[in-house]
Amino acid sequence: YLGEENNVPDEDTLHLRCFQREKFEQAAKLCGLELTDVQELKLPFQVSVEELGITAVIVNLKKIGPATATVDQVEEQLALSITGSNAATDTSVIEVGGADLESWMTINYAKELINNGQLSEARDAIDFAVAHARSSAIDIRDILDGVVQELDRAEKSSTPKQESGNEGVGRVEHEGSSDTWNKNIEALQQYFPKVAHAVLDSSAEPGGLVVDIQETQDGPVLHSGGQCLDHPSKPVAAAEKWIQGEFANHRISSSQSAVVVGMAAGYHVEALLNRLPTVSVIEPSLEVFRAAIKNRDLTHLFEKLKNLAVGEESWMDALDSESELLTRPQTRLFHQPLCSKISAAFYGTRGAKVLHPNYAVLGPLQGGTLPITGYTSRALGLHNQRVREVNMAGFKEGFHLMEQMLTDPVRRGIMQGNYVEMLSQLVMETHEEKPIDVLVVMAQAPISGRALTELRKKGVVTVLWFVEDYLRFTYWKEIAQYYDFIFTIQRGDCIERIRQAGAGEVHYLPTACDPAIHTRVQVSPEEKARWGSPISFVGAGYHNRQQIFASLAGMPLKLWGTEWPTCRPFDRLVQEEGRRISPAEYIKIFSCTDININLHSSTERNGVDPYGDFLNPRTFELASAGAFQLVDERTYLEEAFEPGKEVITFRNRDDLVDKIKYYMDRPEERKKVADAGRERAHRDHTYEKRIEEMMSKIYSTKFEFLHTRFNQGPWKRMLERSKIDDELHERCEQAFQRGEQANLDGIVADILGGKGELTDTERKLLFLFHIRKQIIRMNAEDSRTEVTDTRN
Repeated sequence: YLGEENNVPDEDTLHLRCFQREKFEQAAKLCGLELTDVQELKLPFQVSVEELGITAVIVNLKKIGPATATVDQVEEQLALSITGSNAATDTSVIEVGGADLESWMTINYAKELINNGQLSEARDAIDFAVAHARSSAIDIRDILDGVVQELDRAEKSSTPKQESGNEGVGRVEHEGSSDTWNKNIEALQQYFPKVAHAVLDSSAEPGGLVVDIQETQDGPVLHSGGQCLDHPSKPVAAAEKWIQGEFANHRISSSQSAVVVGMAAGYHVEALLNRLPTVSVIEPSLEVFRAAIKNRDLTHLFEKLKNLAVGEESWMDALDSESELLTRPQTRLFHQPLCSKISAAFYGTRGAKVLHPNYAVLGPLQGGTLPITGYTSRALGLHNQRVREVNMAGFKEGFHLMEQMLTDPVRRGIMQGNYVEMLSQLVMETHEEKPIDVLVVMAQAPISGRALTELRKKGVVTVLWFVEDYLRFTYWKEIAQYYDFIFTIQRGDCIERIRQAGAGEVHYLPTACDPAIHTRVQVSPEEKARWGSPISFVGAGYHNRQQIFASLAGMPLKLWGTEWPTCRPFDRLVQEEGRRISPAEYIKIFSCTDININLHSSTERNGVDPYGDFLNPRTFELASAGAFQLVDERTYLEEAFEPGKEVITFRNRDDLVDKIKYYMDRPEERKKVADAGRERAHRDHTYEKRIEEMMSKIYSTKFEFLHTRFNQGPWKRMLERSKIDDELHERCEQAFQRGEQANLDGIVADILGGKGELTDTERKLLFLFHIRKQIIRMNAEDSRTEVTDTRN
């Protein structure tokens, strides 16, 4: 359905797949598809509702490029949002998503027709569901069977079965047994007292989901919103079948523990406990859990579970990094946003421990992002990830040489584009030599869309850390479509616009500090004289900075960095002839300066930008080095540091002057603020923490992809086969960690450059290596001989 979004009662699932055309087209673009044609869908029963402004349609889609998003991301793009005045109070309005909706939609429509006595139309709907429903879940098939049986009975009696509200077939209200409730509460108080407290606290309050009970031969099952949360007639068999399906996944079958999202009446949890020694459960709905403990004795489960979390706020208690995650499809239907959040947190944490993909961090030719390339690589190493830095700084001179050789901007632009293509090809060649799994591209790194497309075709996950102002540097409009993930230093409109430009996922991720680099340093008297000053600023000479610092020329001020004017007063303020300052040098400046001014850049405004949002790297680096800083007010600053305690802020030029004068003669106050800022930076704002967050986002959606990529790759087999010899296995492990290819050349790479006496295993490997090289050389000589003979 394309048309207006509709908030409808949960039993009316017919409208739950109605999407705005714009959202549908955006989701199609994420799949690499373009909407080319739309035609109204004609079925034996009415499917379009003109009075609501929606139309059932068939769409034609054309492939225009590779998919840039996962199924979950596309589903999220399509999912309806709960909006409108009744969203907060109308508990029958739910947020839904998932592949089974297509089946449920038609089945529930057939039930509606049966209730209305339209048996012929119901038969047509069921025939359509049988022919077109794609889900293979036993729950869906058996729900369909139940509706077919109900229709058969109704046709025989010629009297439709009457139901009311959103009750299902054979469903009755059931208050349960007080004895069962008391037993379960007693067990909860013994094993999970927090859950018992939450359940008892909520007992007198109306819940969000209406839950009722159906009795089966196996025991009671739970229903809500027209759906069975267990199975309407065979909960035990269905639970076992679902567990069998999950265990078809080797990763789950080889695990010793699992976390299940969705408990319902607990039949599938029982089946899982028969297979695994350790099981934890997350049940998002207190209403569902209360209905379960009213109607089933679950004490035998509570005594076996490792963790139990009930309610949408307590799910973190049940997660751990050792278990596998299983999510019930019925639970995802009612709690899609929460299930996605749980999945992201789970795989984000687990991925860093389980996965060790080959990272490559691609740096720019020059600029402020260049040192961040090294910080990012080191942080990945601290998380035991396999990483190599692709340093492109050496190609800077060749790029700028074209400016000297070509004066025509068009010709120069073409040649510089060709130069970037050459460097892009170089990146691709490094991938062929040492395969890359995840490519992290820093802002303004030289790589083309063509190269990124080719790398993605080879299975490389592409990531851009866009640590620049998106309003000033707008090249993201052209390159966003080539990235699976883009991390930005701004939120709001920035994220939305980059997402609309075609990026797979866009997340906020500010810069940070590297405590190993940005630290207090001791300087000699000579260094103090060179680098020290009562007041300093390090950074490029943007327009707003020129204005303010020109007005401070009468103060003991030193300016460091590039792009400053050479006229007065800058001719005496700017140090070292305005050259670029290295991190090692500006750390000395921080340490030798009484008051470090941190004024964010702006080319659009004079002085301080009152609407400035992003925080520059200097904010975190100054704090990490234990330097006292005066920083201009920023909208994101209070999230990172406490103004007045960890940093001191200024609003405008006059406020800056006043605070310089105040703090100049108060070294103890400066030290107190600097120490507090240093502690906060090291606790919350290191690159190690930022990269952990980046990996969590990547792994939350790419976990299975990267896990499968490794299992199907050559290193998996080589590491397994090498276990026959301890030294060989250790050497293979080392080659794997270095990011080498899984072949003989990769294994002996460090032997060839090593020192000392060779071990027996090393001798054997080198012997094989040289024999292989000799065979290659002999084959090459034979080929040349054949060519010569042919010419003669």
